[in-house]
Amino acid sequence: MLILCLFSILSSTRAEDSKPPVTPSENESSSAVLTSQAWEALAAKDYATAKARIARCRELYEAKAKEMQETLSVVPGPDTAREFWALNDVGTCLFILGKVAEAEGKNTEAIAAYQEVIKNFPMAQCWDKQGWFWQPAVAAKERLTALTFDSAK
Repeated sequence: MLILCLFSILSSTRAEDSKPPVTPSENESSSAVLTSQAWEALAAKDYATAKARIARCRELYEAKAKEMQETLSVVPGPDTAREFWALNDVGTCLFILGKVAEAEGKNTEAIAAYQEVIKNFPMAQCWDKQGWFWQPAVAAKERLTALTFDSAK
């Protein structure tokens, strides 16, 4: 009987050990959450985490962002900007990726990230907590100018 109990305990422990990892809930892997986490990681200088959140956002939402971008000929106004959530978050994540690369001293990678925002997601917008939207592509152009000027020195 003791052997049967030990076998039962061991087999249940092994079953628990082999359980697959818990997948994040829909809320934990939303584009908005991933983008916020990327911003937070950038601010904390946790570049590996920032890049991981950006990669996850792109993996899950880049196709939808491209689809949304293709429907636009002008930047959406403040009343409709939030309807383009995937576009906004993926474009913002690429801008953050550029900032991460700059912080790591990888200007070539920063330039590539900024160019991708400008080329593929020019209509993306990011909400500023002070109460307005700004465009990652416009900010990316400013960073490209600064990087180009700095490299010409």
